Amino acid sequence: MRGRWALMVSLGCLLIASEATALDHFLTIGGGNNPSGNQVSLEKNVLMFRQFLVERYPQGVPHDIFFADGDAPGRDLQFADPAYQVPMPNLLLARLTREDGDLGYQYRNHQVPGVRGASSRATVERWFQEVGSKLLASDRLFIYFTGHGGKTDDAHNTVLHLWNNEKLNVREFTGLLDRVPTEVPVVMVMVQCYSGGFANAIFNEGQSAKGTTVANRCGFFATVQDRTAAGCTSDIAEENYKEYSSYFWSAIRGKTRTGQPVPLPDIDIDGRVSLSEAHAYSLIHSDTIDVSIKTSDVVLRTISRNTGSEPGLLTVNACYEQLIAAASPVDRAVLDGLSQHFNLNGPQRGQEAGQLSERLSQEMKALDDQRSKQKDSYDGARKEILAECRVRWPELANHWDPKVFDLLRNDGNAIVASIEQHPRFSDFARLHDAAEALAEQKLDWERKWVKCQRLLRVIENITLAANLKLLAPPEIQTRYQRLVELEDSAL
Repeated sequence: MRGRWALMVSLGCLLIASEATALDHFLTIGGGNNPSGNQVSLEKNVLMFRQFLVERYPQGVPHDIFFADGDAPGRDLQFADPAYQVPMPNLLLARLTREDGDLGYQYRNHQVPGVRGASSRATVERWFQEVGSKLLASDRLFIYFTGHGGKTDDAHNTVLHLWNNEKLNVREFTGLLDRVPTEVPVVMVMVQCYSGGFANAIFNEGQSAKGTTVANRCGFFATVQDRTAAGCTSDIAEENYKEYSSYFWSAIRGKTRTGQPVPLPDIDIDGRVSLSEAHAYSLIHSDTIDVSIKTSDVVLRTISRNTGSEPGLLTVNACYEQLIAAASPVDRAVLDGLSQHFNLNGPQRGQEAGQLSERLSQEMKALDDQRSKQKDSYDGARKEILAECRVRWPELANHWDPKVFDLLRNDGNAIVASIEQHPRFSDFARLHDAAEALAEQKLDWERKWVKCQRLLRVIENITLAANLKLLAPPEIQTRYQRLVELEDSAL
């Protein structure tokens, strides 16, 4: 264990600047990597957050926004116009060729006012050099990233997708954070796919093996480092948005992004909603595929454990009363909230949650098997219909043949009639609808499974935090507690 404690020796003084005197600075980085990946929901996330800051800081607050192509006039944003209908010939041919993704979307210039620049590597790097490096010890920096993320060969070194198909990985981003004075508290809220990889910014060079940074930073992330996240959509209706930051900011704001009131989750009844309480609210209430995490989750999994022979070590199979007694108010709220969601009330909560997780996994596997069987039949019908179309209109073999556009304009009705009169069309249409229904069922089961994973993870967090008090020397416990205090701070 001596080597594991060495990972924490450099955690440093995580003192929180006085909220009464600190000058908060906000950095928002948003948008996709190109127009087709820059969905309107990303724009609306930035606009929602901008309005939230206006409400929270009526006197004004430093807020720099980098979004998509900046203030360039090009059409950089994708949206779905509910009034637009894709012509039937195009729709059917796209389904037959399995190219109906992004079909019928519209594009326009984004409408985020006051952007400082494009969300590119150069502009982000320049900000940290020109602004981030000059912050004062009494300041706090909040970073909100709402965009896309990706994987690399190293599961913990995930990437941000920036404008013009640029990328910025965890270790590079950690290097930028290192330009901020170490005593400045830095809070990250990141909602991209694989965002949990960026929790490793708590470590030197973004690598847990190199020990914890002396910098005062923490973060809240939509999902773990090996899963995609919910949220990006071309739908213009904000009432349909279900993604981590919508729940997170609503918990602090006291209302949803569409103005519906939200009971403030002041779990410890201290008159404010902390960042960790907003995270807990998201864990309990968000109906997404996100297994959301915070920085201390990752630190605990690096320096503590819940297996071994030491006396008094708390395991995930501990009885409910032991878990509750060891839990912080926030973890207790998540444990009880998710237990109630699943109607789990037995004394062995970890075992109950594990068994539920296994049942849900089996349900998802059964749906996957059913979808796989239907796919073979669907592809058979699809290929037969497409082959007959190409016999009558051979130009359809190449979508870019100049005559294809004339065919769609002049022979569109004939093409539709040929497809719909094919003997396999009824199978094709039925299996297409069945596949969509199965996909929706799978999504419903996955959401249930995800909430179960959140429950299992909070049980792990409770045990790991409790065991830290038994296994770690006092200075490590103190430093970990200071990290938790940063997560418990508020705007």
